[in-house]
Amino acid sequence: MKRRRPAPDGTVFLVPLRDGGHAIGVLARATGEGHAFGYFFGPRVSRGSDVDMAKLVPGNAILVGKFGDLEILRKNWPVVGALENWAPERWRMLPMARVDEATGRAWLATYDDSFACIEEREIDAEMATKHPYDRMMGAGAVEIRLTGLIRAAEKS
Repeated sequence: MKRRRPAPDGTVFLVPLRDGGHAIGVLARATGEGHAFGYFFGPRVSRGSDVDMAKLVPGNAILVGKFGDLEILRKNWPVVGALENWAPERWRMLPMARVDEATGRAWLATYDDSFACIEEREIDAEMATKHPYDRMMGAGAVEIRLTGLIRAAEKS
């Protein structure tokens, strides 16, 4: 059963951090079936009015990947606006890597906008570190990962 999309592509939302404040997310793709792909940004902000939309460009993202959209639907990750002149070709679903830790083998997968894998090829494990990790992150995983990334950036 198809459920509703959490928001239109290009929507900007806040992700609560575990130690206070929020990270910023941009919804790049959503299936309407719970799967989403987004770009996530620091620095830590207190509220939606603190978001500098001009700085939200793909190259500034601190985390990119697939995630579940339920917290956007539930409004626990509040929507703060939308990017002007949304251009999906600038906010692509990037190829994502996964590594089999037991064997050291790695693969790079390319997905279409419906999250169907359209190509997969074996790559060097070192090359895998240069790509987003291929997994579906739950809300808690996104919040924990962003908390760590932003905390580390604040300390450096």
